Amino acid sequence: MNSIKEYNMGMDFTVKTFAGLEQALYDELKELGAKDLEIIKRGVTFRGDLAMMYKVNYLSRLAVRVLKPIGVFDVTDEKQLYDKVKKISWMEIFKVTQTFSVDSNVFYSNLDHSHYVSLKTKDAIVDQFREETGKRPWVSTDNPDIYIDVHISHNVCTISLDSSGESLHKRGYRIATDKAPINEVLAAGMINFSGWDGKVDLYDPMCGSGTISTEAAMLAMNIPAGYYRQNFAFMKWEQFDEELWESIRSDADSQMKELECEIYASDRSDKAVGIAKRNFRNAGLHKDINIQQAYFDSVEPAGKKGVIIMNPPYGMRLEERGELRDLYRGIGDVLKNTFIGFEAWIISPNFETMKFIGLKPSKRITLYNGPVETRLMKFEVYEGTRRYGDNKGSDFNKDRNKDYYKKDRDSYKKEGGYKPKFSERKSYDRYEDKDRKRRYDSREDSEDQVDDRRSDNKLKELEKRSQNFEKHLESIRRFSKPSDQKKRRKRINKKPPKED
Repeated sequence: MNSIKEYNMGMDFTVKTFAGLEQALYDELKELGAKDLEIIKRGVTFRGDLAMMYKVNYLSRLAVRVLKPIGVFDVTDEKQLYDKVKKISWMEIFKVTQTFSVDSNVFYSNLDHSHYVSLKTKDAIVDQFREETGKRPWVSTDNPDIYIDVHISHNVCTISLDSSGESLHKRGYRIATDKAPINEVLAAGMINFSGWDGKVDLYDPMCGSGTISTEAAMLAMNIPAGYYRQNFAFMKWEQFDEELWESIRSDADSQMKELECEIYASDRSDKAVGIAKRNFRNAGLHKDINIQQAYFDSVEPAGKKGVIIMNPPYGMRLEERGELRDLYRGIGDVLKNTFIGFEAWIISPNFETMKFIGLKPSKRITLYNGPVETRLMKFEVYEGTRRYGDNKGSDFNKDRNKDYYKKDRDSYKKEGGYKPKFSERKSYDRYEDKDRKRRYDSREDSEDQVDDRRSDNKLKELEKRSQNFEKHLESIRRFSKPSDQKKRRKRINKKPPKED
């Protein structure tokens, strides 16, 4: 391409999102009415008008920002970049009295320094204004009027106007945060993947700042994603149609409704619960979301069905102390003992540690929390749930053979303590399968050898447990409720009396 490709104003848009959410964003934009959709890396392109641009900014829960391309061209060096940026009619886009900022991203290009690309783009814009008016617009990084986005990939440069301004994940309801809060767009994506529609109860047992609970309540009550935001960058554009914007916003706000289910948020930290309460109150949802200070193992479900969405801590400090594995074991135990009939969605970057939950995931989804690669896993908790790694077709599956186990217990009671041998149970007829019969017939180990081998394995297991006893107890105390912990007296090191 030897010249700039001009885009029709208000026709072509690029919506950015997080890696892993592209298809979900595609479906969301299609539902909003966008046309000519196409999935790209970490985003979706579409065609629409100004009304659609306003609607996506205000309603999309999965969008990070909405860009409107104004020029595309080849670029191989800094002079080409300067000359072609300067050919764009910037005086028709914003006024000399307005401030602007330039954000650049560069991939696989001869120009490999994004900050330098931003500087050359800024110089071209300023020089055009100075040559035409004798004045120059000023750059502002804090709160500019105009946001300009530069994207160079494989020596193809796309210049866009950012219609969102600040990232759309900044909804406006969160006024305080706890440690490492989850991004609002990622939280909305987790809820989207779970399929939760607001008809069953939702539990957020490690709520932190309350982001997942708030996003869930907004979805269930049809509260627009941008409802709490005061400003969007397109409001300061020359083409801003305030009447059209107010019409779109009023129409969306009229669709809001009351919550039809219960949302339960909890956290073991008093500080986190206090922060979440402040955020709920700021969003006007403090009467819709139930929140309490509680450890996960003390949370009792109000019904027999529901959805759990959880973002457990996964800091390196926990992993170094060996507590992470015990935390995930505790999560699995609570799910299997307390939340039978529920679906649990858990996100974590610790892929190996997730196995300690002890449940077999039915779905795995790769997502990115910023630069951190994570897995969102779905666990279906039901009576007789398989442990992680069990063979689905195994004859030892308790869920398939529970009727036979019950029959064995009844026989044991009726016949005065007689318990049939495993080989006599109808649930496992080893002589039905010829290969299985041959395998049993060829066994050479005697019963004494088997017993010795089992004893040795048991001794090794006990020895291993004893070596980690103090470490295990400490981690269990951290996971347990404060009321279960015993107060220990401090040891006082008394000095021996001096001899006379």
